[in-house]
Amino acid sequence: PDPVNPQPGMIANAYVVEECMDKDMLQKSNLELPEMSSVKTLVDKGDTFSLNLATDTDATVMRWDGFIRCKRTVTCTFLLSKGNSDDWDNGYSIRINNHLIGTGYGQNAVDVALKVGWNRVEIVCQFKDKTPLNISLKPKESLKEPRSLTPAMMFHDQKPEYVW
Repeated sequence: PDPVNPQPGMIANAYVVEECMDKDMLQKSNLELPEMSSVKTLVDKGDTFSLNLATDTDATVMRWDGFIRCKRTVTCTFLLSKGNSDDWDNGYSIRINNHLIGTGYGQNAVDVALKVGWNRVEIVCQFKDKTPLNISLKPKESLKEPRSLTPAMMFHDQKPEYVW
């Protein structure tokens, strides 16, 4: 569903995951991590997808949840890059509109159809090292340089909090 009260930034959750997630675990991580307790939850309005938000914790995995707004229907090429590692302990998983669009490590590119209006974006990244996950996008077949995508450019749904 579309956000009811969209606000700048993405919801970021930090998790302590004892073992490295392999490809299968990463593919399921956007569905399973929200069921776990996070060691830190906040709104990320930063310019990188990194573990820097959780430096005061033992977190090894971050999950971001938010929305990107599109003025028209478009297929975009998402370019994903996380260091030069060739193993899954620096891997990432991205879901858009509840569809897994990419799970990998290192550099990858994937085409994604975005709809008019709000598109939900869910990102999981594990950090063996402190290298941030870089995401950029451009309309498919465009000759222009890709545009970086950051948590600050996204939105989250600010639901009312209830008094306990």
